[in-house]
Amino acid sequence: MKFTQLPALLGTLTLTIATAIPAQAASWTYGIDSFNDGVTGGDVGNNGAFEFFGMAVAEEDDNVFVALNANLLLTGYNSSGAADGHIGWGDLFLNFSGQNYEAALANGDMFALHISGTDSDSSAQVNGLYKVNSAQNVAPTNSGFTTLQDRKNHVESAGKTEGIGNFDDNGYFNLAASHKNVMSSGTKLGDIAFLDSAALSAKGLNFGAYNATGSQTFGFSFSKTDLKLPEEFRGNPLIASIFAECNNDGVGVKANIDVAIAETEPEMPESVPEPASVLGILAIAGSAIGLRRRHA
Repeated sequence: MKFTQLPALLGTLTLTIATAIPAQAASWTYGIDSFNDGVTGGDVGNNGAFEFFGMAVAEEDDNVFVALNANLLLTGYNSSGAADGHIGWGDLFLNFSGQNYEAALANGDMFALHISGTDSDSSAQVNGLYKVNSAQNVAPTNSGFTTLQDRKNHVESAGKTEGIGNFDDNGYFNLAASHKNVMSSGTKLGDIAFLDSAALSAKGLNFGAYNATGSQTFGFSFSKTDLKLPEEFRGNPLIASIFAECNNDGVGVKANIDVAIAETEPEMPESVPEPASVLGILAIAGSAIGLRRRHA
């Protein structure tokens, strides 16, 4: 259905930085992935094409920013093991609901960014912010891992460290379930803007502070106004996550994001006298006129 419009030891930790940053810089919260849990062909880690390093989120006025650092190109990876010869980025899921991943999807409480245009097995082919109606697992057609437990077992059997970011993936994801990594149905809520590494650096992004040195750094912004977040979700932390279509690596971040829409102070009307005050002014004026006439 189409849409309607620091090294491996880092593992899992919470990282928030406030460095000397340029004017108009945002305050970023980082989720740093294990640096040796990407699976590329038969190789685990070793800076392969599917190694993800980190995700960061920030807000500024009406905008939310999401940044990624990885080796995987935004246009994906050509692979003879994929049914269509190509493995791309999955959709970037945004969960404000306070529920775990599977529950938020099942209850229709998940949002997502489609970031890879037509270079994707997602039913969304237009980049944008979406309300997710349903999702699917496309890893089997991309020579990947059906469950995250399969991936974890494979990584650890190679003596490497599995991780995803600054939250417990075993508590958030059902590792034994078929991991749904792209949307299969949803409604587009708004557009997203692409941000290259230079634009993100100008906003104060600094993955290098945590040795997250993937070859690709890019990000996206969207409007809080388009998000249309249910009132009961406001105040919950955001958990954002994304996997390759093959589930060979993933990264996520948990952060406190104020999604309330900024409101400008209404202009105060000029003070208008009360009716009684107006009558008093008129009475005084009338008396003054009468006095001038008597003394004329």
